[in-house]
Amino acid sequence: MDEHMKRRLDKQRKLFSQLGITLDALTIHEKEFGMKLRGYDAEEVDTFLDSVIKDYERFYATIADLMDKWQEQQIELREMKAETKAIPVAPPIVRGIDPRELEDVIIKLENNIRQLKDRLPQSESYL
Repeated sequence: MDEHMKRRLDKQRKLFSQLGITLDALTIHEKEFGMKLRGYDAEEVDTFLDSVIKDYERFYATIADLMDKWQEQQIELREMKAETKAIPVAPPIVRGIDPRELEDVIIKLENNIRQLKDRLPQSESYL
């Protein structure tokens, strides 16, 4: 068995161990059964076990792919949370009005109110 295949099987065994899965493809492949007089057809058993091995390989590939995607999403989520915390909250802008212009308008309105008060007769009780 080449080095790449050994590393892949070791990685698969570790993952399966974490998930509580006791069999891996190599264990199934290397399983030897004793022969009895009225035993099963060896070729039929081997053919079936070969299909089980293929399924295990597919399961492993799917699980590994899903775990990689999950880890990537966790990283993205952490980055998004960090970006959200880093963005300072700016005061709300009222539909494109410049705050300096707004201050000028307020000053003019206050002046107009003062002028109106000066023009009104002092005897009125509503002031």
